Amino acid sequence: MAKTKSNAAKNIIVLFVVALISVAILAVLNQVTMEPIAKAEEAARQESYMKVYSDADEISDLEGFDAASFVPEDKEANVKINAVLEAKKGGEKIGYVIDASSPNGYGGDVQIALGITNEGEITDFTVISAASETPGLGAKSTEEDFQKQFSGLSALVPVDFSKTGADRSKNEYDAISGATITSTAVKQAVNEAIAYYNNNLKGE
Repeated sequence: MAKTKSNAAKNIIVLFVVALISVAILAVLNQVTMEPIAKAEEAARQESYMKVYSDADEISDLEGFDAASFVPEDKEANVKINAVLEAKKGGEKIGYVIDASSPNGYGGDVQIALGITNEGEITDFTVISAASETPGLGAKSTEEDFQKQFSGLSALVPVDFSKTGADRSKNEYDAISGATITSTAVKQAVNEAIAYYNNNLKGE
């Protein structure tokens, strides 16, 4: 009986040591992979920023912007402005890039980047992340045919989507067929970026 108890105690100790070693290995692996993943994500964001302001030869963080203290214009939508950047060409500021995300996509966050000129025209638009949107529906927000609609729209007034054919004179774009939730999340993020531009950047 004593031997059985002794064996059981040894087994518990062995299992405990194995568990500790496993945790230590996982912690080391996590530490090793964390930095490359962060670098890859940052590179992807920078690529998105350059895409929406291809005329710029430099895009850098706007001095003084603090994402942590940002208060959304549309408090119900709870959109976040993740970053505000200056777009420059030959050292001269030609506009801005605003990175915003709405938490109201079909599967969670929809993160976008919007380029806006000094004069208040949208240069381009891209979806940085919409990984949880439905394939074939909301995921179409990442496709070029959808994104190119925003180029040339005004950033002086909010955008809207149409399900029956966009009227650009009304600052509209075509909704994604069958994906009203994703279309709405995109609109929320774009309009929060537009509101930030008008409230804080226009005329500077």
